[in-house]
Amino acid sequence: MNYIYKSSLIALFIASLTSCDSFLDKQPLSQETNDSFFSSETNANSGVIGMYRTMTSSFAWGQTVLTLPEFSAGHIAHASAFPEYENFATHTVTVINPWTSNVWQGVYSTINAANNIILRVPEIPENSITTEKRNQFVGEAKFVRALSYFFLVRAFGHVPLKLTATTEEEDQIAIPQAAPEEIYTQIVSDLTEAQEQLPESHSSTETSKGRATKAAAQALLAKVYLYQAAFTNDYSLAAATAEAVITSGAFELVSNYGSIWEAENTAESIFELQFDDQTTNPLALVSNDNASMLFYVRDTTIADLFQPTDNRRDFSVVEGSNNRSYLGKFPNFNPPSQNVPIIRLAEILLIHAEAQARVSNSVSQAAYNSLNLVLTRANVAKPISDFTSVDAFIRFVQEEKEREMLFEGETWFDFCRTGLALEKYDTISSENSFLYPIPSTQLAINPNLQQNDGY
Repeated sequence: MNYIYKSSLIALFIASLTSCDSFLDKQPLSQETNDSFFSSETNANSGVIGMYRTMTSSFAWGQTVLTLPEFSAGHIAHASAFPEYENFATHTVTVINPWTSNVWQGVYSTINAANNIILRVPEIPENSITTEKRNQFVGEAKFVRALSYFFLVRAFGHVPLKLTATTEEEDQIAIPQAAPEEIYTQIVSDLTEAQEQLPESHSSTETSKGRATKAAAQALLAKVYLYQAAFTNDYSLAAATAEAVITSGAFELVSNYGSIWEAENTAESIFELQFDDQTTNPLALVSNDNASMLFYVRDTTIADLFQPTDNRRDFSVVEGSNNRSYLGKFPNFNPPSQNVPIIRLAEILLIHAEAQARVSNSVSQAAYNSLNLVLTRANVAKPISDFTSVDAFIRFVQEEKEREMLFEGETWFDFCRTGLALEKYDTISSENSFLYPIPSTQLAINPNLQQNDGY
């Protein structure tokens, strides 16, 4: 089997066996071979749900995809101060760090699940699945594959671009790395096609938030265009795509910031990874003031990011015992059923604010309006006259994104995108630190891989 996928496509089927009271419910599947599994609409749907389940792993969006960039951003600490975590905070990650290896395998496991769906679902006989469902399932897989590669390209830069499913019979092939520009081109292609294949909504609010939709693909595409502009210097696509999501009227900022996580699947959420009492959230279990606590807010400077009147501060940074503060965005921890919003409207507004200012080369009313919606909700609105230059406006938008999206795994990548990380972190002296090292385990088994500069 291809070395990238040592965790194997078996995870797809294991993940699909767990039952819970949500859209993830399904009957246990019999022990079918991979060749026969995708034989009906029902089984294909179970396979898609299994793909989403791989994302809930502690090596993926269930924990590591979020915690590694939050350590790098200096937002969180670990109760035991293990070097393998603290090295992210000091930007001294080594090639043998186990967490880069874990997240690499976890995310590629999700990619392989998506690749299987993209390959197998079109092969299902016409009398066993409707055209609508066939397109939907493939569109969902392309969305998840795009989201997965978007994490990998920001975290590691040059990574293997595998677009075909790995089978048990496949020879051991060492896949070469692709340049970030090529990876972004594929991500855009996947999301553009997904928009054509995905439905506007699903049968319930939970499924519409927890499974990919046209709007989810469009919103992720806006974010991808913003990052891709580092290579193309074209911010018009990010501005226009974000504006389309905003003006669609399908989403709105909720008045109570905390309800995004307390209530879950709110009107603000565009795509939200679903957890419940059966499929529990690994990070929620260990990021609160309880006996299982592992992750907590690094120090008092995090609360100091906010103005005293900012109503996000006391919700996001919760004072607790042992002179520590905790991650307020995981309030549902007993049991740990906390959902994880992956894309929400506030981020799209901030993407639009930055991209539109860059396109117009001015602090335009349109750019300011998007920013001010977020500021007003937080009770820290400020007049447009406070922004005296485009550069100052863009920097403020990035710093506002840090406050708005604290503990959501975005700040580190965003600061690296513009080079602001070089100013923010005194342990960084070179852009080489913007990327994590390719795991030594992968280098050992794939001779085609080359290590990132500086490692």
